[in-house]
Amino acid sequence: MAAELLQFPERDITDVPRMLRELANSVEAGKYGDAHNLAWVIDQGNGEIAVGLCGTAPEIGPTAHFLLSLGMRKIENL
Repeated sequence: MAAELLQFPERDITDVPRMLRELANSVEAGKYGDAHNLAWVIDQGNGEIAVGLCGTAPEIGPTAHFLLSLGMRKIENL
């Protein structure tokens, strides 16, 4: 399995809803293959963090942890 770090264009990163719509359009267009799962983290402010997973994972917790860990490694190796 290969992981790919999504590179958001710098000019748009402050508009979270727009970037999510662009990501959804890219997924629908097949840019990320079959896109089996998507893990996400949201900084809600005031020290609150939301974490989630959507997709076809049979076990949500282990899959989310694995995907987020892979993403962390990708960032560390940039």
